[in-house]
Formats: sequence, structure tokens, C-alpha cells
Amino acid sequence: MLSAYARFIVRHSYLTLFTVAVISSILTVIPLVCHDVPSFSDPIVGFETRGTTLAHRFIAWENLIEETRPSRSLAVNPKEIEDQIRMNQTYYNRTRQDRPRSGRGRSKKKGRDKKKKVHHNNDTNFEKNWPLAEPNISSTHVHWGFGKNKTFEDDNAIFLKDHTRKQWVSIKEMQRKPDKPITHNYASGTCGPPISDYAHLVITNTDNTSLLTFENVGRMCRLQSMLVELGEAEYYKMCQRDLHSEDICCPVWSVPNYIALMSGKTSCENLSRDDVSSAVTLLKKCAGYFHNFSLMASCDLDRCKVPKYCSQYDAIYNMLFYLIDSQAFTPSDLSQSFVKNVMLFLPLASSSTVLPYYEILQSSNLSYETLVIPAMDFGLKNALFDLWVIQDTWLIGLGGLFVFMCVWVYTKSIILTLLLFIAITYSIGIAYFLYIYVFNLEFFPFMNLLVIVVVIGIGADDAFLYVKVWKMASKQLIRDNVVSQENGLSDIKNVSSAGETILIQILVETMKHSITTMAVTTLTTAVAFLASYVSYIPAINCFSVFAGTAVLVNFFLMISMLPASLFIVDVKLCTNRRKFLDIIHKNINEFWEDIRVMLNVFIITCVTRLYIMFVIVMGAIGIGSLVVVFYYPGLQLPDLKQFQLFQTSHPFEQYDMVYSSKFLFERFGKDIGTGSKMPLRWIWGVKAIDNGNHMDPASKGHIEFDHSFSVSNPDSQKWLAEFCHRIKSQPFFQPTLGPLLPNCFIESFKMYMSRRCIDHIDKINRTPCCETSVFPYKKEVFEFCIIKAMESLYQTPRELFMPGVAGPKFLRNANPTVSAIVVEFESNVPYSMSYTEMDYFYSQVENWTQHELKSAPPEMQSGWFLSDLQFYDLQKTLASGTVIALILSATLGFIVLVPATLSLVISSCALVAMIFSATVTIAILVLNGWKLNVLESVAISTSAGLAVDFNLHYALSYANANGAKSARVKCALSSSSGPTAAAALTTGFAGIFLLRSNLLPYSQIGSFLALIMVVSWSYATFFLCSLLQLVGRNSVKESPTEERKSVSRVSSVCSGVPNLESHELEHLADSSRTNLTHSHSPSNASATTVVLHDDYDNSHNKIVKKSSDTSNNKFSEND
Repeated sequence: MLSAYARFIVRHSYLTLFTVAVISSILTVIPLVCHDVPSFSDPIVGFETRGTTLAHRFIAWENLIEETRPSRSLAVNPKEIEDQIRMNQTYYNRTRQDRPRSGRGRSKKKGRDKKKKVHHNNDTNFEKNWPLAEPNISSTHVHWGFGKNKTFEDDNAIFLKDHTRKQWVSIKEMQRKPDKPITHNYASGTCGPPISDYAHLVITNTDNTSLLTFENVGRMCRLQSMLVELGEAEYYKMCQRDLHSEDICCPVWSVPNYIALMSGKTSCENLSRDDVSSAVTLLKKCAGYFHNFSLMASCDLDRCKVPKYCSQYDAIYNMLFYLIDSQAFTPSDLSQSFVKNVMLFLPLASSSTVLPYYEILQSSNLSYETLVIPAMDFGLKNALFDLWVIQDTWLIGLGGLFVFMCVWVYTKSIILTLLLFIAITYSIGIAYFLYIYVFNLEFFPFMNLLVIVVVIGIGADDAFLYVKVWKMASKQLIRDNVVSQENGLSDIKNVSSAGETILIQILVETMKHSITTMAVTTLTTAVAFLASYVSYIPAINCFSVFAGTAVLVNFFLMISMLPASLFIVDVKLCTNRRKFLDIIHKNINEFWEDIRVMLNVFIITCVTRLYIMFVIVMGAIGIGSLVVVFYYPGLQLPDLKQFQLFQTSHPFEQYDMVYSSKFLFERFGKDIGTGSKMPLRWIWGVKAIDNGNHMDPASKGHIEFDHSFSVSNPDSQKWLAEFCHRIKSQPFFQPTLGPLLPNCFIESFKMYMSRRCIDHIDKINRTPCCETSVFPYKKEVFEFCIIKAMESLYQTPRELFMPGVAGPKFLRNANPTVSAIVVEFESNVPYSMSYTEMDYFYSQVENWTQHELKSAPPEMQSGWFLSDLQFYDLQKTLASGTVIALILSATLGFIVLVPATLSLVISSCALVAMIFSATVTIAILVLNGWKLNVLESVAISTSAGLAVDFNLHYALSYANANGAKSARVKCALSSSSGPTAAAALTTGFAGIFLLRSNLLPYSQIGSFLALIMVVSWSYATFFLCSLLQLVGRNSVKESPTEERKSVSRVSSVCSGVPNLESHELEHLADSSRTNLTHSHSPSNASATTVVLHDDYDNSHNKIVKKSSDTSNNKFSEND
């Protein structure tokens, strides 16, 4: 097979390269032209769970909520179905009226209408029990948290709702009073209160003094003026306008401006010390009213029973709620006037439109004297990430340029180097084509861009290997066939059949050894990435597929383009290299050879003399790392729902991580946050199935109804009522005052059915939906009366009932039926980011639910529990999935080791070194503060697969060596320490270049690559070799002299181990070296080397020779 392929390349090298290039170009261009370019405008898309038990329930719940939209198949209020049917009938009748018809037809229509009305009245023989004139205020489709009696809402809910309502009331009142005197000063309050939708910044000081001192208020005034002046035209173009003038920007909402407003000053620059002192005094006096909810928003409209000085301009309320951190003027100490942080709101909408203004601030000094701006929120996080994720690819390009220069200097051919990088580019393009059109994956997470770094390293290292083997094979074959070495291959290409035969043999020998090594390298690296596919997180799944595909495609391009490219450059073109590259190449080789010899001797001496110490010390560190990773402190799960996109020092991250929780408007404004209670939801009638594409976050599938469900059966009614009763006796239940009308609808339905049958005042007969029906009700009675009951419930005034997600869901047809039900209560467990607390809550409720469902009728046994556990499920998936992927990667690495070494002892030692390499790397990252988030999970999962490469290199060198175990260790060290160090250096530098990125994912993957290279090389060199020195065995293999006699000199060139090294720029092997053996090592950094057994002896000989030459020179000089 290789012979035929080599013959084709020799005869049709240009055709081979052209064919591969054309096919690759087409496959690369197709997705770029025919498919949308990936967008990273929402970088955290895909950082969710899909396929877990809870994830199935989340998606089924979302589909259930979506299905209750007016245009879908379910309704929460049966009256909606009736109204929709009536509207459709009206539309049909109007359509009929538009057609030309006779007066006779018109009379028929009236008759039909009359007949229809009579039929409606006689259908059920009893009427509705509410006034027909009452408007249907529930016709709109609104989803709330869950229904409850508003009279008994908690204080926080009342506070927030009243706050929001009164803000809008305030704005509307201002619009209604245009004749109100307007003060066009910088402290004007005519733009309403600050809201979180405006860009806001945090101001703090460095001298540990309160920001409410006169000096600091003056500094803040000047700082805010500076912020406005920096923006100039951009600021004026984007600012929100005054309600009464389109030419005036709204003022900055800040503490100095509000103090000026209360003091009657036209600007904060005119404030006096007494003005500031008076404002602080007012804050102390009014803080009590604020904390007991007497002082609310828009109190300046005389709607609050507080002193006038507290409600004037709403200044006190806005400062305490929006501008001053919650550590000051606390309920426990109202006189605490020390303010460490204040907020400043700019009249700029928090959106991508303010990006030009942010870029101006970013390039400016955000400080004034002792004041600094450490954090801000401009609503730009995703937009800025989308911009920077492309801009920072120059760091990847810088790493690629570094590799490009190394390859150019090493090969001394710019053409070959360009062809190599074209092949690397093709590998990314073809992988993207397969990703889009073969695997049919639409979602492309930003993490996939990091694959470029890996592929550049692998492609370059494959080139190092192939070029080195090519040079050695061609040199040996040219010498053996008595061809002038000065002219090299240029003489061979002109000979006829003999020349072609030799060229084919060179290609065969080169590909036989290099392709095998590259295949193992590709396999181990691809497996390391593909192992992450076991994760239940779409972003990780897509990354593993794209990375594994790119590595495999890169291998096929290397074995197709690289042989043809090198053959064309060295044989067809045989270009004369520039002399300066020869000089550089020679000097680097000489310099590197000297360093390599000294380092080899040093490493061999250390290992052979201190091997017991290395085993004990590094083994203890490895065991300690196991404790750190799996016991304490362990893999720390994320404790923030927000995915960190930028470096921790970035103002956006500082705001989310440190400062947002210090201000009341942020703490009260979250949809769900620490302190709010976990809801308890039980759903029947819908299967907990996610039938969407788990690799696409946008694909949610469709709802699947449980056709075995029926709540209308008497047994189901009775069991559901008992279930709701038993919930209230559980330790996780939160008792709530007032009737929870929709939460367990069977209870309110029983109350509805207990009415008197005859209403003597309205002359209404309610039979059978009245006290004559006994619970559990007959199926026919239940199905008829539940519709009437829910219609009645949804006409309850909103002061008593707020519609929620709980209750029955009706199928939209002429005869509405209950297709699903939701039972919902509130738990006494507060929402927490703690995995332990949420795990205990989920386990407790889930176990109780499963126990209850065992006693349920068959129609009710398919119910399931759900709460706000999305973040908990992500934590759980990261914790379990990462460990599984890590174990899988280590197992596959061991599977590669056993057949490669053919020794269980060597493979076991290498496995221990590989595990310690991975765990020490992870332990360092854990101690450095890494949290187990999505990107960290990918890095940790692949650590074992990346750590196996160097260990495999040493294990193979040791296994192929002969003699006593100490001699075999020396051979392994002399042959492998240099190339593996160079491999680690190459990949490490590719990672180091990424450390300067503003994006946390880039810098994290860079630090991980650099760290895994250093640790894995250290453990492979010092721990594994020391362990082999301690427990290894002597080799009894005989030298294959007799076998060599039966093999031609041509084929024996590469049958052993040529002195090749894939990463270091070293001298070619001496032509006199013929006793050769082959050793190779797979690596994602391509730590692949072909080495001599007698390198160690030659190193000593070289040192001795140099010493002898030096002595002779000195002797000659003395003479």
C-alpha cells in the first residue's frame, strides 16, 4: 500500500498536491459562502445541561409553558377557548357576508343566529354564576411566578411592585404637568429616577475615608463632569433627553447632584460644607422610614406618610436605594454614615450602542485624585466579548508566527513552510465543513476557536518529524547507492529507473516510520478530546466533536500533502536556500547540540543517583495532589450563575463579582437570587422528555403528552387531594397565609363544588356543580364542572387572585379537556449557589415524591417534580462529567500503552506517572482559584490524555532498549529528554502567548497548556525514569544481527532507531552511525523522536573530545 502510494507521488507529485489542494479549498470555502459566519454575541449560550434527568424536565416545562400561548394547543382559562371559538365563528360569518347574497339568505342568517343562541342556552340547562357584564380581565396571556393571595405577599414583593409602579406613575405625572417650573441645571430631577437600564459605574476611594465628606463629594462632582467631557459628541449623541426638551441631556444621577438638588443649588460645584452636612443629617433622619417601607418611590407626589424633607424630589429614596451602598444607614445602625462605595448613573442606555463611549473610557484614566472607578455595568458584556474574541485571535496568530519561524529555520524552505500552514488552515476549514454539513451541527461555541492552537502545534510537530526522517533516510540511501552527497537528490532525479526506485524507497521508509508515529499521536490526542463527549453540556459536546475532527483531518492532510510537498521542494525544485539561513541553521545546531549534551548528562546523573529521592518526593506530591483534587479543597464548583468572560480585574467582572451585591437595587431587582424561596412544582400529563437536538441549545423539541394521564377519574381526584394535604406536612413546605387558589386546584375546586345548588336571588340552578355532588366526583361531573370552576376563578379580582402557572391546562377544542395539571407551592428553603444545600433539597423532595407516586393510581404515576435547579444541575453535571471524562481519558491512554510497550510493569509505571501528571496539574489550578466551570471542565478532562504523551515516549524508549535496567534508563533519558523538552517548549509557548488576552477563556487555556507541558515533562523525565530504575527489569533481547543480514541496506536504514529529533534544531546524525533502532512518542505537541541507543556514550565522547582538543590547543600554544 505504501509502495503504491509512494510510486504515485514520485510520478505524479504535482497532481497529488493539486488534487488535495482543490478538494480542500472547495470544502473550506463551501461553509464560508453557503453558511452564516458563527456569531459569539451571546457567548454563554450552550452552557447549560441537556440530556440529564433534570434537563429533560426543564425542557418539558419550557415546552408546557410555550404550549399555553394563545396560538398553541393549551389554555389555562377555558374562557379563552370559548372566546377563540366565538371569534373564529364571527370571522367566518363576516367572510360569508362579504359574498354577494339575496335578502333571503340574510333572513336565514338571522334565523341561524337565533337558533344558535337558543342552543347555547339549552345546552347545559344552567347558567354562569357571575355577572355577564363583568369584563374578562384575564383574556391576556400572562405567566407569573405562581398564584397567591396578594393581601398576604411578603414585604419584599410589595416593596418591589410598588416601587416599579410608582416610578411609572412619577414619570406620567411629570408628563401631565408641562407647566411645572423646570430648572435646567445639572442637578435637575425632571428625568425621573435612575433605573438599572442606564449605564452605571461604581466609585470608591483609596484613602479609606467616607465618600460623604465635603472633600469627596467635591471630587465626585469633578469626576462626573470629567466623564461627560470625555464623551463629548458621542455622549451627547447617545444620551437620554430631558422630557421637556429634546436639546438637553438628562443629568447624571449621582450623590453630588442629589445633594445640590436638595440644597437648591444649580450645580454640585456650588455646594458648601453645610450643604453636605445637612444632606447627611437628612439621610440619618429618613433612613428609618426607608427601611420600614414608609418612604417609597415617588413620595414627592404626597403619597407617603413621611416628613416632607424626606420625600422632596425623591432624593433620599433614590440615594439609599440606588446610589449608596447598603453598608451605610443600615436598619441596625441608622447613624452609620460611613460610605465606602457609591453608584453613578449616566443617562446612557445599557446596550451595545454605548460601545464607542466605553472605548473612550477604556483608554482614559478612570480616577480623580483619591477616587477610582473599579467597576461598571454598561450592558456591553456580550457585545464586547463578541468583539474581543475575534480581535484577540492575533495572539493565536502570534503563536502561529513563532511556530512558522521555527519551521522555516528548521526546514530552510519558505515554500515548504507555507504549504504546511496552508494544510493546517485546510484542516480547520474541512473540520468546519464536516461539523456543519456531515454532523449537521448548527451551534458553534467560541471555545472551538481554541482548536486552532492545538492544530498548529500538531501540524508543525508532524512536519518536524517527517522532515527529519526524510533527511536521514535520503542521506543514508544516497550514501549507500554511491551518489554524490554534495549534489544531494538533484542527481537522483535525473537517473532513470534506478533513481525512481531509490526515491520510492526513500518515501516508503519515511512514511512507514513517520506515519505510524503520527497516527498514534493523532489517536491519543483525538481520544483525549472526544472523551469529553460524555458531558451533558452542549458547548463541551460541540467542542469535543470539532477538536477531535480537526485533529483527525489534520492527520490525513499531513500524510497526503506533506509527502508530496517535501518531494516537490527537495526533488523537483531543489531550490537553493539562502546562505544566511544556512548560517543560522548551522549556528543554532551547534549551540543546541552543546546544550543538549550538557542537559542530557545532567539529567542522567540526577536520575541514576537520586532516583529514590525523586520517587519519594514526587510520589508524595502526586498523592497530595490526589487529596487536593478529590478530597480537600477538591474541585470547586462555580458559585456564580454568571459565566466569567473577562479577567477578574476587568470592571465588568468586578461589578458582577464584587460590587453589584452591595447595592439594594441590584439585590432586589434579580428575578431569583440568594434568599428567595425555592418553588415546589409537580407536573402531570406531560412526559419529561427533551426530544430536541441536544447539541443545539436553540432546539427545544416539542411537547409530548402523557396519554395515560387522567385526573377526572375518582381515584385520581382523591389521591391528588391527599397528595396536596400531605405536602403541607412535609418539612420543606412553607406555610402561606391566605387561600392559594390555583396552587392545588383540587382544593379550591372542592370549595367551588360546595356551593348551594339553588340561588334564590339570581334564580340560578347550579346543578351538578354544587353541594349535591359528593367528592370524589363522577368523571362526567368533574370534566364539566372543572371548566366552570376555572372560568369563575379567572374572573376573581386581581386584588385577591393573581394567575400563575399552577392549575389545570385545557386542550383547545370544542370540548375542552384537562390535558395537564401543575401543582405548585413554596418551600421554606432559600435559593442558594451552594451545591450541597441544593443537593440536599432536591434529594429530599425527589425521594418523597417518588415514594408518593408509588401509591398513586396508574393515571397519576407519571408525575414529576421540578424547581429552579438549573444551576444545581449544571454544577452536578460538571462535577460528575469531568471526573468521568478524566477517568475515560486515562483509561484509553493506558490501553495505548500496553500494546505499545508489551510490558505490564512499564505500562503500570507510565500509568502512575500519567495520573500524577494530570492530578498535580489540576491541583495547582485548584489552589490557584480555578472553579470547575465549562471551560475548566474541558481542560481538566483532557489533562490525562495530554499527559500520557511524554510518558509514552519514555516508556517506548525504555522498552526498546537492551541490557540492564540502569542502562535502559540511561538510554531512555538520553534519547527522549531533549525532544520531549523541546515538544513541551513548543506547546508551552503556544499557550504562553494567550496569557496576554483580555478574555478569561483564552488566558485559562493558555495557562493550562503551559502548565500541563511543564508538569507532564517533569514527571515523565524524573518520576517515571526513577520509578523504572527502581522497579524495572533487565532486558534479555538479543541484537537482531542475523535478521539484518537478510535485509537490504536500503530497507535497514529505518528498521531501527535513526538519530532523529522532531523538535530540536540539531545536527544530522553522523553518517557512520548504522546500528539504528526506532523510538517514537505520540503527543499533541508531537513529542516524536527517532534516536540512537548510543547517544549517551556519544555525548560523553563529545565532551571528552572537546576537553582533549582544548588541552592540545593549550599545549601547542605553549610550544
